[in-house]
Amino acid sequence: MTRSLTRRQFVAGASALALGPSILSARTGRGKLRLATIGSGGMGGADLNAIASHPDVQVVALCDVDANTLAASAKKFPQAKQFRDYRKMFAEIADEIDIVNVGTPDHTHAAAAMSAMLKGKHVYCQKPLTHDVFESRKLAEFARAKKLMTQMGIQVHSAKEYRLAVRVIQDGAIGKVK
Repeated sequence: MTRSLTRRQFVAGASALALGPSILSARTGRGKLRLATIGSGGMGGADLNAIASHPDVQVVALCDVDANTLAASAKKFPQAKQFRDYRKMFAEIADEIDIVNVGTPDHTHAAAAMSAMLKGKHVYCQKPLTHDVFESRKLAEFARAKKLMTQMGIQVHSAKEYRLAVRVIQDGAIGKVK
């Protein structure tokens, strides 16, 4: 019997593969990494499920402005605290969070990612990270200065198979690429 794979399942699996090494290297030595997600529908939800599937991750907070989306995520992660505003989440429980997944609507990615980094959190953010080069540079400079790990999700581009293909091509397996 052939089992078909949905796009959502594929993306979630690819996200888990991509995030594995980053998640492990962000460990704090205090046990499981404590994840907060900002935006838990669509790609944010797919990323949330993928990251949460890692055995060393505990979902501690869910944040979404949409009450229905938040309620659906809370059913999957009933132990997680729920918020409708990420600023309130950080104000109340920033010290209980190690890593943040940002999967909000596109125009809010940079603000949510910077808010997380200002609290010293490592960030995985969906694309587009920003809407201009200035914002991108500011986020990169801040992450570098604070030694924070960040990654922007671009579908399967971070999956290990994709990285292997790039390495093989860069090593000259198919000759010079023009």
